[in-house]
Amino acid sequence: MTFWQGLTQRARAGLVAGIVLILLATAALAWWTFRTEYQVLFADLKPQDAQAMTTELERLKIPYRLGDNGTAILVDKATVHATRIKLMGKELPLQGAVGLELFNNTDFGMTEFAQKINYQRALQGELTRTIQSLSEVREVRVLLALPEQGLFKQATSKATASITLTMRQGLALRPEQVVGVQRLVAAAVPGMAMQDVTIVDSHGVALTRHETGNAEGDASSARLDLKRDTEAYLSRKVTAVLDRSFGPGQALASVDVTLNMDQIRTTTEDVLPAANRAGLQSTGVVVRERETLRDAGSALDTRVTDSGGPRGGSAQRDVEYAVGRRVEQVVSQPGSIRRVQVVAVVRKALDAAQEDQLRKVIAAAVGATLERGDTVVVQSLAGAAMQSAEPAAALAPTVTGGDSAPAAGVPGNDKSPPELLHWLIAAIVIVGLAFLVLRAGRRAPAPRERRDPAPLSEAERAAALRRVRDWVREPAGSTSAGNRRQPG
Repeated sequence: MTFWQGLTQRARAGLVAGIVLILLATAALAWWTFRTEYQVLFADLKPQDAQAMTTELERLKIPYRLGDNGTAILVDKATVHATRIKLMGKELPLQGAVGLELFNNTDFGMTEFAQKINYQRALQGELTRTIQSLSEVREVRVLLALPEQGLFKQATSKATASITLTMRQGLALRPEQVVGVQRLVAAAVPGMAMQDVTIVDSHGVALTRHETGNAEGDASSARLDLKRDTEAYLSRKVTAVLDRSFGPGQALASVDVTLNMDQIRTTTEDVLPAANRAGLQSTGVVVRERETLRDAGSALDTRVTDSGGPRGGSAQRDVEYAVGRRVEQVVSQPGSIRRVQVVAVVRKALDAAQEDQLRKVIAAAVGATLERGDTVVVQSLAGAAMQSAEPAAALAPTVTGGDSAPAAGVPGNDKSPPELLHWLIAAIVIVGLAFLVLRAGRRAPAPRERRDPAPLSEAERAAALRRVRDWVREPAGSTSAGNRRQPG
């Protein structure tokens, strides 16, 4: 108490402030030491998945927080990995579906219909998890329509599947990925073909294409797809050549392809003649040769011989030929290229030789040939600008007498380079002189102000007058350099 009373008012205030600061620093240090640092356990969750996980965390008595508007769960940083492993081992119904773990606990009192429904649910859940493993897919909804089968009843319909995909921001499935998902689902469901799987996106646009009853519509769609794929493939090849030659973004290429979509079947039928023999003409393949001999007594004697002529009498010879036949059928599939047209625009200025060389390179890249009527056009933007400036210069008006008068505002009528150089030198000289004049003006001293002398008092005036009189009265000979007085 004596110590407190012995302090001044200022010392007391400083002591109280120091104690308060020490207490606050101790509290802040304790909070920083024993605080819980939370880290994301799962993010980008759907409401049903977040509800299932939070329920399990509460059952395990693990503290957690919700973040990102309820789509993320945060737990203690020290236990985040152990908590994630525990939750993934609980077989929670994530993604709104359950898999084959539905049959882990078998209920012997379950009816056959309930077992079929559980099997369908488990199959849909497994397909959902598999498709969602794709990096482009955010959410999946799989619905299977399985035909009813019985012991004495055969299924009258086939299994079908409908899949709804929600893609991540800025991502999309390629056509080959869509076909891969179709094959995956068709292989997982018994009795399902790839054409029985329908895939749509979140906007209801079909990603799969099936054959319809309209054969002309299907053929037109297939032709358009083939034309688009061919043009995209050739455009990528031309773009790769231009990017390697001029740099990325310095050239643009467009390819138009005309395809021959006619299916041609050619049948060729040829006759195969027999091998040539001496004295005989090749008319076919000899099957049988028959020779009939008639003797002089008109007795008919018919026999088959291989060689030799008649011994006496007439002879008759019959030869049978089988005509050789070859049939060849050649089927030409539709989709062959009939004509290719390529347009390439380059930012860099090219001369005629460079344009011709680039035209040959592009033609070789896309397989264009002059015999087929293909066209490759190379245009330089810089060259086009120079060519457009030349006609503008030609439109300048002329004055009678041969001297051309420059037209104001028309490109190409500016002064010649030597004259421009002269004007530039003159401008530089003028600017230099002006700079020197300004600098000399700055260095000139300012004129001093003229001050009027202060008026003299009466005593000062009398003393001055007296010195002047003494200086005038002194004899001229007595003046010397050392004793001469100067008037003040």
